[in-house]
Amino acid sequence: MNTVLKAGTPPLRGRSAEVSALREALRSPRRPGSLHMSFEGAPGMGKSRLLAEAGAVAEASGAEVIRGLHGSHGVFDRPLVVLLDDTHRSDTADARALAALRPSTANVPVVWCTGRRCGSPSSPLESALESVAVSRRSFRLGALDDRAAQEMVGDLLGARPDAALARAAASLSGHPRALRAFAEGLMEEGRVEVGAAACLTRPGIPERLGDLVRRYVQDCSRPCATMLLVASTLGMHLIFGELAEILGAKPSCLLPDLQEAVFSGLLSQDGDDVKFANEPFRDIIRGMVPAAARAAIREQADHYRARQFEEAFAGSPGFPGNAAPGPAAVLLRTPPTHRTAGGVVLSGPCRGPEPAGVPADRRAPAVASVFAPRAADTAPGVPAGPRCAESAGSGAAAIPGWERLTEKQVAAAELAVEGMTNKEIAARLHLSPHTVNYHLRKIFRALSIRSRTELIRLVHAASPAAGLRPAREGLFPGGAA
Repeated sequence: MNTVLKAGTPPLRGRSAEVSALREALRSPRRPGSLHMSFEGAPGMGKSRLLAEAGAVAEASGAEVIRGLHGSHGVFDRPLVVLLDDTHRSDTADARALAALRPSTANVPVVWCTGRRCGSPSSPLESALESVAVSRRSFRLGALDDRAAQEMVGDLLGARPDAALARAAASLSGHPRALRAFAEGLMEEGRVEVGAAACLTRPGIPERLGDLVRRYVQDCSRPCATMLLVASTLGMHLIFGELAEILGAKPSCLLPDLQEAVFSGLLSQDGDDVKFANEPFRDIIRGMVPAAARAAIREQADHYRARQFEEAFAGSPGFPGNAAPGPAAVLLRTPPTHRTAGGVVLSGPCRGPEPAGVPADRRAPAVASVFAPRAADTAPGVPAGPRCAESAGSGAAAIPGWERLTEKQVAAAELAVEGMTNKEIAARLHLSPHTVNYHLRKIFRALSIRSRTELIRLVHAASPAAGLRPAREGLFPGGAA
């Protein structure tokens, strides 16, 4: 792969630590020996771009730069920087080329800069480098922070993004190649107007971004791709038992596919919480699944969640066959055809009916929630009751301990189940991340659980439609179906 910086290449954003390390390596005492600097990351994290930057920094410092191992090389008389990309794909021929180059570098300092995909096994070339380098420094390239992501989009568009465009860029979770595809796609499709600021004029997922994500999925093994397609239909977070049930596989058999998807950058893992890297990625992958297949997968998931709910609360008051009918009985009597369509209610305090005569397009918009079915989706003969998360028809209201939560805690739990981070929840509720963390601890204690993943699993079990994507307007409305 070509690692030469082209004329007009935008500046490298968000990699100051790696570039500083490169500069420091080139300022080291000029004595013979080798330093191996390895840049590792998921596809699209900017490894090739960083290698190109390394070449530019090296040439500016007076070092000699070679890109690749094959070809004729003379004897070097000044510091040398060797750029090797995708070393995880190298073979024995590359290892032999390295052995042939070594005599020419015996009397000069050498910095080997390599890029590789994380999670890949060591290649013959990488094993040979282990014996060549005197020391090694490894860098794991992660996502860009929000500021670097906005700067990168601004560089590509030629103007600072406005608030709406900045939010859309932030939803891509700092993925460098996705940000580039997003910005270039906006320009190609005329979705952005560039003046004093870059303004998003027509929301939606650019086709260039969709093509990139679909290519990532196609590069995965077939079992991993199948798992991603099914998981995208069920929700942002992966519920392991549910996924294994639908795929008809033992949970242990899914581990390699799960690991591959995380290494590919399509999923992210934080402790025991595994979810899609970001909502646009999930939307695009979900759009690869035909509508009929999505409906069949969701129906299968509904049956699984209903069984989980029955097993979890079989001994609770109000469960069918126990003392008095309650919310659990209401939920379990709901036919699957009704449960499949449920999952959207008004969030927050209960609201009465709109005043008569108010046009439909002027009424207050409904905010999506996964905690209760719509009134139209309740079982025949069961009163709908007030349309709020605490209503008798609510799946969440059937969870033991839910009634002890405050309104703010209910809101925090709802956003956590949607897949938001503490920082995102804090911004939505106008709290500090520390306060959100405090509320989540109180929620976990009240519900007798220990983690966010258990909260998601509990709510999904209590509300069979919870895995459906909330019907709220996102940053990319009109995007993938």
